[in-house]
Amino acid sequence: MKWKVCGMRDLTNIEAVATCEPDYMGFIWVEKSPRYVGADFVIPTLPALTKAVGVFVNESTDTIISLSKKAGFQVVQLHGEEGQDVIDALHAEGLTVIKAVSVASKEDVKGLNLKPDYYLFDTKKGSQVGGTGERFDWSILKAYAIDIPYFLAGGLDEASIEEAKQLPGIYALDFNSKLELSPGLKDLTKVKEIMQNI
Repeated sequence: MKWKVCGMRDLTNIEAVATCEPDYMGFIWVEKSPRYVGADFVIPTLPALTKAVGVFVNESTDTIISLSKKAGFQVVQLHGEEGQDVIDALHAEGLTVIKAVSVASKEDVKGLNLKPDYYLFDTKKGSQVGGTGERFDWSILKAYAIDIPYFLAGGLDEASIEEAKQLPGIYALDFNSKLELSPGLKDLTKVKEIMQNI
């Protein structure tokens, strides 16, 4: 089971969380997000086994590619209406792509036809894109029948790990708001608990 800590922003906090060596660490380039890192943010050196993820919503492909080189991430997480053309363009640059899907019913996971490297399933809440801190009904994922592994997000904490591990096809757990002291600042004690449980 892989795990990701998303919504990182504070350099000292990034260094502290990095000592727990999560498999992925997410950085959000979405201006309206309280966890927005800023246009000039550069990701500090992470442990060799921790992959940096740039998170975007309907950003231009050119901007994502440019930022990947300037800020230093190898994985892109897309939360908007990006299509296969965007995924293909990012793949052509050697980037790994995670496509986020907001989930409220079985219909949200049945008709998926894109070919990212991974899907990410998060809780659907109106027009909000990610970061709800709320969990959806995981039994919905029984309707997911595509052979593409997925990240699970939405209100995950240390208490839900064992249940999440039992889900078929799951690749990684994506933690964010439930580990926070404030937006973008993670509680290291909780992160260490996650590390030990996984």
